[in-house]
Amino acid sequence: MNKQRNRLTIFVFAMALLFFLVSCSNTGKKKDEKTEKIPEGKTVKVDGMETVKGTNPPKADATTPAKKPSSPAPAPKAERKTEVASVPSRPFSSSALPFFQTGFRRKVAVLDFENKTTYKDEEIGGAVAKKLVDKLEASQRIVPVDQVVVSEMLKKEGFDFKGFTELEAMKRAHQSLGIQAFLLGAVTDVSVLSSKASEGSEEEVAFATSKVEIRLIDASTGNLLRTFIGRSPIFGTKETGEYSRGKAVLRAIDFSLDDILEGLLRQVDLLDWTTTIARIEGENLYVNAGRLSGLRIGDTLEVYEPGKEIIHPNTKISLGWTTGQLKGLIRITDLFGVDAAVGKATQGSGFSLNDVVKTTIR
Repeated sequence: MNKQRNRLTIFVFAMALLFFLVSCSNTGKKKDEKTEKIPEGKTVKVDGMETVKGTNPPKADATTPAKKPSSPAPAPKAERKTEVASVPSRPFSSSALPFFQTGFRRKVAVLDFENKTTYKDEEIGGAVAKKLVDKLEASQRIVPVDQVVVSEMLKKEGFDFKGFTELEAMKRAHQSLGIQAFLLGAVTDVSVLSSKASEGSEEEVAFATSKVEIRLIDASTGNLLRTFIGRSPIFGTKETGEYSRGKAVLRAIDFSLDDILEGLLRQVDLLDWTTTIARIEGENLYVNAGRLSGLRIGDTLEVYEPGKEIIHPNTKISLGWTTGQLKGLIRITDLFGVDAAVGKATQGSGFSLNDVVKTTIR
C-alpha cells in the first residue's frame, strides 16, 4: 500500500516538472517570434547598412525624417516672395506711385463753379474751386492753374476773349501756356438741417449734404472728356457751435470732392503730356514746363512741328491732333521760375515757337 502511494507521488511530481519545462519552452518561442516579426517598415538602409528603429510606432512616425521635407509650409513663402519681385513696374501714369515716379504732371486750369443751389448769398462756387485746387496740389499729380493767371497771360498776348468756355480761348491756352485740360462745373444741390444742441442751449448743431458736378474738358480740342458727380453723406457733416451751418456746408462739399477725386485724377493721367516752346534765344530753347511739371535737369524731350487738327465732316467735332514731323531732341539744362525750363538741342534744328514738346518716355 505504501509502495503504491510512493509511486503516485513520484508520478505527480514528474508530471508537474514536465509541465513546467514545456511552459518555459513556449515562452521562449513567443519571445523569439516577437523579435523575429519586426515589421519591414521599421528599418532603413543607410549606405547599404540596415538599422533597426525603435519599436514604439507613434514615436517612430513623429520623428521620421522622410516626412519633414514634404512639409508645405516653407514653399509658399518662397513663391510669394518671387511673385512680388517679378511683378512688372506699374504704368507710367499710375495713381498709386509717389510724385517722383509718376512722370510729368499735367497742367489743368480750374475755373469757378456755378452755384445752382438756393443758397445764392454764399460764394459756394468759389469755395468749391478753391477746395478742388488744394486737393489737386496735395495729390502731386496735377499742376492746377488759377483762371486769373491764365486770363492775365492771354491778355498780355493780346488775345481778346469773353470767357474760358470759348473754344478758341481754350486752344490758345493750350498752345501758349501748355494747359492740357480745364475743370469747371457746378454745385447742384445743398441741404442743411440744424437744431439746438439741447433744450435751453444756444449752441447750434448742423448737418448738410451736397452734390457737385465737375466737367473735364480737353484744352487742345474743347471736347468734353467726362462728367463726374460727387455726393456727400449727411452723417459725416455734423458741426456745432458758431457758424455751424456754413461749416457743415463746406464739410459736405469736401466729402463730395473726395467722392470724385480719384476718378478725376485717373482720367487726367490718360492725357498725353505735352508742352510748347515759349521762346528761342540762340541755342537756348525756353519751355512752358519746369520743376512743378516734373522736369529735371538732364531730361531729354522730343520736339515736333504742330500737327493738324482733324474735324469730323458730319458732327463737326474735333477728333484730335495728328503728330507733326519730328524736328529733333533737346536736353534740359536749367530750371527757372515757377514752372519753366531751358533746353539745348542735341539733335535736329529749325525749332520755332509753339513747337510741340513731348516726353521720350512712353
